[in-house]
Amino acid sequence: MADLARAPGGPGGTELPPQRPGGRGPVWTIVLAGGGGTRFGGPKQFYDLGGEPLLAHPVAAARAASDGIVVVVPAGTTGGWSPPPGVRQVTGGTTRAESVRAGLTAVPAEAGVIVITDAAHPLATPALYRRVVDEVRAGADAAVPGLPLTEVVKEIRVVKEIRVVDEDEVGVADEIQPQAGGIGPSPRLVAGASLPRETHRLVQTPHAFRADLLRSVHAGAREAVEDSAMVAEAGGLVVVVPGEPANIHVTTPDELAMARLLLTHVRSERESDEFGTGRVHAVR
Repeated sequence: MADLARAPGGPGGTELPPQRPGGRGPVWTIVLAGGGGTRFGGPKQFYDLGGEPLLAHPVAAARAASDGIVVVVPAGTTGGWSPPPGVRQVTGGTTRAESVRAGLTAVPAEAGVIVITDAAHPLATPALYRRVVDEVRAGADAAVPGLPLTEVVKEIRVVKEIRVVDEDEVGVADEIQPQAGGIGPSPRLVAGASLPRETHRLVQTPHAFRADLLRSVHAGAREAVEDSAMVAEAGGLVVVVPGEPANIHVTTPDELAMARLLLTHVRSERESDEFGTGRVHAVR
């Protein structure tokens, strides 16, 4: 059963385009692979995963569930990778939102549903792509896959140091504002409140959107961490569908090593899905 989330309204008087039931029109997928891999230590989208670049895996899954694909790559390098026949390639921008907009320029106007995914989630199955698309076809403005939280998630404060004032009092020095790229070297962390697991999800990609709505929220050239937040802020209905545990986010070399271990299992799931045996499993 999908979870529903609708924001109360858009900021600054943003208005949603009129609802088009079922997101009619072809499905196009934009695969984001334009990052420089700062946290990984290099452009991870071109590192090997099972004999192919990481990027090749979401492209293959998207081809099984889409009518067309656009791949967004960094300026100046593709790591020797070339898009398969029929797959369009464009150069990304300096931010994620700019890269999405670069991809949108290559998506035909008649597209009814646009899926956004990334090379950092290489193990999503075609079934997961179809799951989010089906929700948009059914009338949602957007759909994202999510996993229940199984660990406690804490709010934190980042401080320069922790000082014992006396036997009964512990104090902290100046608080540090976390930066966009992380919390900095050797931070001291102070725990705050715990988030309720029942009302939160770990969200993966791919995400599916009504094509006209996605273009609308990007028309103002806004920046955002990801597109479903822009849709929700505009008052759109964002549905959360069951995600896939093996669909991990590859950010570090350790996570790439984990993806290599999971690949055999995922390939088996994909083959089962292709032959209609229905063995693709989701966590609800």
